[in-house]
Amino acid sequence: MLFPLGVLLAWAGVLEWLLYAVGATAEYRAVFHATAQIQGFMTCLAVGFLYTFVPRRTAAAEPTHLQLAVAAAAPVAATLAALDGRVALAQALWGAGLLNVAVFVSRRVLGRAGLRGLPGVFVWVPAGLAAAVIGAVLVAVAAVLGPAEEPELWRLGRGLLLQGFLTALVVGVGGTMIPVLTRGPGAAAPAAGSASGRAAQTIAAALFLASFPLEAYLAPRAGLALRGVISGAVLVSEARLWRPPSIPGLHRWLIWSSAWLLPAGYLAAAAAPEPRSTALHVVFVGGFALMALSVSLHVALSHAGRPDALASSPWQVRAMAGLLLVALASRLLAGVDAARSRPWLGLASGAFLLATVAWGSLVGAAVRAAAKSREASA
Repeated sequence: MLFPLGVLLAWAGVLEWLLYAVGATAEYRAVFHATAQIQGFMTCLAVGFLYTFVPRRTAAAEPTHLQLAVAAAAPVAATLAALDGRVALAQALWGAGLLNVAVFVSRRVLGRAGLRGLPGVFVWVPAGLAAAVIGAVLVAVAAVLGPAEEPELWRLGRGLLLQGFLTALVVGVGGTMIPVLTRGPGAAAPAAGSASGRAAQTIAAALFLASFPLEAYLAPRAGLALRGVISGAVLVSEARLWRPPSIPGLHRWLIWSSAWLLPAGYLAAAAAPEPRSTALHVVFVGGFALMALSVSLHVALSHAGRPDALASSPWQVRAMAGLLLVALASRLLAGVDAARSRPWLGLASGAFLLATVAWGSLVGAAVRAAAKSREASA
């Protein structure tokens, strides 16, 4: 449920690019676009994965109907509030949804005597949820006071919200799951981490979170560089990214590539001239979106009873990969070639939307086939 809902919210956010590019709108509403993409699209896919991964990893109960309803309603409500220009309300609604997820995760993790039953890198997951809630509060406060009056507070909140939340989740879950998704169950890390390993990961996560006030108040480039170095070092070491995928399926290469692009995007933003938001789209499109769509394909087809369908790299996966590459390149060119930014934005948005159509074609077919199989067996 959460995966297709997230893609619908992605359409709402990316259509903002397309309407601006063709001249249907006179301005580009960056805050609405970011809300729809991160707090709508990416949140739905991230929570959908957590609701699947955490119960299986901890042998605990699945989410209740109420937890599912709140997880679905909060991103939609936040996106609608942002569309109406009510930024503080959007953060309150989305923050309530994230607190719901935080309660779900904490109860299942604490039910296993803290984090001792999980890999040490999993401490990044509560760190990401904390970054999300704190970021939402800071953005809401800055919106009420006025972003122009509190620019540093606004940048700090937005950084935690748009970058810290998902990056920490990718590191925390990806450090455990990327080896399995790219090289098979035999590549899984040990089930439990040592106390020293958890302490090291806690320090790394704290340094990562410290990069946001460093960027907002002291040294923007140093903050971005620290973010890229810390997240990249943990991902490379925990997921053993120097080992490429070893089992069939293009989606596995996409997951692996997105894990490299995530820290690379931060380092590029640290080195790039203004505006750094252009280089950060390597993180947003190449890191977050590529990984989310690729992992959700794996999860959706596995749950539909068709995990082997991805081994042959069907045309939908190839089309999704090529279109996302076009979307990323075009979005970067929109920032570099300012005189022709609208056509580049139009190409980027169109390619991204078509990539989600290819994704939906494969997922929809698998879900329909699974539904028919269940009806036949009943």
